[in-house]
Amino acid sequence: MKKETLSWTVHQLDEHHASINFPEYQREPTVWSRVAKQRLVDSMLRQFDIASLYIYDNEDGTFDCIDGRQRIGAIMSFLGKNPDDDDNGFDLKVLNEIYTDEAPPFGDLQGVTYVEAKARAGAGDSIAKNLIDEFDHYKLTIVKLSASRRAEEFNLQFTRLNVGTIINSGEKLHAMVGEMRNVCFEDGGIGQHPFLEGVKIPTRRYSKEQVAAQIIAQVFAIKETGEFTRTRHFDLQKFFKEQATLDERRRGWVKEMVATLDALAGAFNDLGILRNRAITVSTVLLAWKLKVTKKTAEAYASFVEEFLCRLNWQIRKGLDVDDEYRYLMDFQRHVTQASVEKPAVQARAETLEAQHKLWETQKAFTGDKEYLARTRKKPGDECRSGS
Repeated sequence: MKKETLSWTVHQLDEHHASINFPEYQREPTVWSRVAKQRLVDSMLRQFDIASLYIYDNEDGTFDCIDGRQRIGAIMSFLGKNPDDDDNGFDLKVLNEIYTDEAPPFGDLQGVTYVEAKARAGAGDSIAKNLIDEFDHYKLTIVKLSASRRAEEFNLQFTRLNVGTIINSGEKLHAMVGEMRNVCFEDGGIGQHPFLEGVKIPTRRYSKEQVAAQIIAQVFAIKETGEFTRTRHFDLQKFFKEQATLDERRRGWVKEMVATLDALAGAFNDLGILRNRAITVSTVLLAWKLKVTKKTAEAYASFVEEFLCRLNWQIRKGLDVDDEYRYLMDFQRHVTQASVEKPAVQARAETLEAQHKLWETQKAFTGDKEYLARTRKKPGDECRSGS
């Protein structure tokens, strides 16, 4: 495994945030209390060092957060850009548990949020401007890992960084028994379907089999309740246990999904455009809902290719995302943050389905006409040009 130590400012972290994935084995995204988040911000404004953030550099230009989720979440919440956090947009609190601070840094801004401080800075408040400058330019130590020779090496790295044992979902699910486990993990099972073999999900041990389990779990949930479900490791473990023996009706649901995967396998010009587990799951689930067949699969694949073209184009723009496509950043947030939670799965599904309806009738997505009118440039050409 290669290691490179970088320095990102908070501003750069903000730019990269949409491209950071948070693996499921990590703790809940908002474990820290508000005081813990405020203490982190206070430390940064005092120019104290904070622990390094560890990321894995994927081949598709995205990153996996290996260690530092709570710190990243706290920083984004202070910026007011973490809507899934109840403390999003929390205020500044000057803290000192060691000695009495007679002149704490930015004590005059106690109780002020970052957004409020930014507004004050714009109005000429020099103290607020100093706070914004100090925080935005605070340098975070980033340890970037890449080129893992073995999937297990990634897990070993995490284990050495953290006390306790990593939850390696794929391996634990593989160790289970029963018919559903076999459907996803056995040789020739859904986890080894040509469609999943072709997508470019970052290599982790049994990662594609785990995606297969997430897809099937959602299919079963929709069939039984009409709603999506959460698919964390323990949810999938419970699902495998409950579905250890399948009746003919449920075997029929599995066959439906296999037929969908069969249709999709040969429809894409390049399956490599599917490089993320959450997007892959959502792509397959919508195809299943639409009852895509081999006759209609190419048209569906064309829609997915165009949608991802727009999405990746806007992600590359970082903070300069075009106003017409801000909904795509919401979609991306549900890809990278809490992606297996029911609300995130539901939000992705609603966006994809709505955009598919538009594409079928207008061969355009939300924002395309407005962007064309404003810039006189065709969105389809723009997203391919990398501009």
